[in-house]
Amino acid sequence: LDTLTPVEIQMVHQYINILFKNKITSSTANYENLETSVDECPYCHCKHIVRNGHNNKTGRQRYLCKNKECGHTFEATTNTFFSHSKAKYQTWLTFIGCEVVGLSLRQESVITGVSVTGCFNMRHKLYNALRDYQQSQKLKGTCEVDATYVPINLKGWNPDDMPRFSKRRGKHKPDSQHPNLRGISHHKVCIVSAVDEYDHILFRIAGLGQETFEMYNKFKDHFSEKCMIVADSKPCIAEFASANHLEANIIPSGEFKSPKLNTLAALNQLHQEFSELIRRKHGVGTRHLQGYIDWLVMTKRLRYRTDAKKMNTEIYMNIMKNSVNWTTDDICHIPMPIDLDEAYHEFKTDANQLYQHIS
Repeated sequence: LDTLTPVEIQMVHQYINILFKNKITSSTANYENLETSVDECPYCHCKHIVRNGHNNKTGRQRYLCKNKECGHTFEATTNTFFSHSKAKYQTWLTFIGCEVVGLSLRQESVITGVSVTGCFNMRHKLYNALRDYQQSQKLKGTCEVDATYVPINLKGWNPDDMPRFSKRRGKHKPDSQHPNLRGISHHKVCIVSAVDEYDHILFRIAGLGQETFEMYNKFKDHFSEKCMIVADSKPCIAEFASANHLEANIIPSGEFKSPKLNTLAALNQLHQEFSELIRRKHGVGTRHLQGYIDWLVMTKRLRYRTDAKKMNTEIYMNIMKNSVNWTTDDICHIPMPIDLDEAYHEFKTDANQLYQHIS
């Protein structure tokens, strides 16, 4: 392309525009983006596959795995991000663009023409496709480390399945039986976070209550050997750095800078963006919280290196072959990232005492 003259480049540009109008329409399927890249069985990853007729309903090419221990038949979309999805290519591209700018489900429903429930399912399928994104993050160089907290949110739970009594809303006097837990308690979700000088981000749910050495040590493999930890004066972070032979640059209590003039500015900005995300969504259920965090991390990193107008296409290309073989039922039964029995043990104790009293 570099050897073409300006006139030739203009002709190529016009030809591509014609192809774009003819190829990408409202009926263009995601199958067309995956069809040419089928080179292995999605079940056993065997390379020995053959064509095996077409799907009678859709007309799509089917394949057969020749591995004797497998023998599955499949299509280009089997066990990919687009399994169990009827949305077309343009619908997914539009929906991802809506997610990038942070629209609500109702707004996305109006723009894409998909129902609110359908948009909800698309959102969580998209977020789940990013579940391994942070696994590849390796922090190096100067690394800011801290934790942030959010209350446990049981949004979407059936009242009959709640692990605690319903909370009283509005202004009221504290109940002597259930005093309000102030500060950081076991009713708060601890999220460990870290940002290095190369904009690699670690942002993961670690457990309940006050941050501890064990919470940080869960993610020790994300830190390279030459990391310099910049953190506040919490003893657990200094212990984590010492146990993993990492240099610690601690900010003294009441100060904003470390002895080497490092701050937690980048991490504070990340926490502020996370708080804004939670506020904009009117609260996020703890069941789905890690998915929202993964989405925030990915879009934040993409903004550093991708034009905003191309982000939806970039995200589509990153996720289209990911294995997210989810149905609607799977989305509604994502395992809780925390132990609710541990979080609400006092409610269970009170319920047992009440039952014994009635008996």
